[in-house]
Amino acid sequence: MRYNPFNPQMPPRPENFVGRESELEKFEYNLLQTIHGSPLNMSITGNRGMGKTAILVKMEQIAKKNRCLVFRVSNYESLIENVTDLTNYLILGLKNEYIATMSVNSKIMQFGEWASTLKPIITYKDATLSFEEKTITAQTILRNNFSAFWEKVKNEYSAVIILVDEAESLDRVNGALSFLREVFQRLSHNSKYMVVLAGKFNFAERMSESFSPLNRSFPIFPLTPFNESETNTYITKMLSSVDVTIHSEVIKKIQEKSEGHPYVVVEMSSLVFNSLQDNEQTITMKHFENAYPKIIFELEKDFFNPMFHPVSPKAKAILLKLVQINKKRFLFKEAVKLTGIERKNIAPYIQELVRKGCLNKPERATYEFFHKLFIDFLEKHAISSEE
Repeated sequence: MRYNPFNPQMPPRPENFVGRESELEKFEYNLLQTIHGSPLNMSITGNRGMGKTAILVKMEQIAKKNRCLVFRVSNYESLIENVTDLTNYLILGLKNEYIATMSVNSKIMQFGEWASTLKPIITYKDATLSFEEKTITAQTILRNNFSAFWEKVKNEYSAVIILVDEAESLDRVNGALSFLREVFQRLSHNSKYMVVLAGKFNFAERMSESFSPLNRSFPIFPLTPFNESETNTYITKMLSSVDVTIHSEVIKKIQEKSEGHPYVVVEMSSLVFNSLQDNEQTITMKHFENAYPKIIFELEKDFFNPMFHPVSPKAKAILLKLVQINKKRFLFKEAVKLTGIERKNIAPYIQELVRKGCLNKPERATYEFFHKLFIDFLEKHAISSEE
């Protein structure tokens, strides 16, 4: 059995990263500004599986090469319910990240004495404090802690980079994004901190429409699907590590069926690779055709169903009805006409479908199914529900 270079469960290693030149160029520009005392932040947006975590991993590599301390934040949703939790998480997390980078025991002990002066909130003694009072207190505590932290590490590091994955989780915490904006905007006057937020597609919509000051503080850079050249580069690069070649028509077919969606590209490539016999060194259309039923099965099980399952019953029924529009992109008024549901009544369910990633909103009053293969998946559900 040979090693499969494609792993849909993990982001690619930085050395295997492909594409996203404009986003990385902007990151490197902001990083340079931050290192020279003029911090700039940004946000990366994109649907599920579009490569947000992968680009954060690449950014981490770039930042570390520039002598930065990097704190990559992920899997925190269950730990943060309010700005107090967020303050505690960031202070303790940054301390732990710094300790993890230290290899000399004496330095760790020395830092341990100083680290005891960094105090998270833990809890409020006065339960009568209003939300605004708690927020102001949390801002002051976080800002003071991070200012003190920078003074301690500024001779060792050129900047501190905070990469926040799944930032849509913060969007659900009352005031969290505005809280971060306020804290890091004031820190920028005497410290070198840069924040990169990465969240799902609807996160960008909320940032631009509802929080224009946030949009100025965290300019949005949406990730788009791979073009054919990027898909070709990625697949051939990964296959070269195991001395396997691939016919160009197979790459074109993967690009066509995946629509350049990074996760789908990797999933397809992985399963096509598995269709090779041990004595075969070239992937042909025969291997793609043999793998295709398995591709559909795995995408439905691991990608589409987990997206569809959490949707409310009413939103599911509307989504299955919308499939009858028979096109990927449609207007809001078309959804109203097809379902026979009044605008004010259908709007919350359409918004839910956007939040869950089932639909995109590329333009005002315009929606689209996030992937053609997802439409096929929904059509199967529609047929089975009628039987």
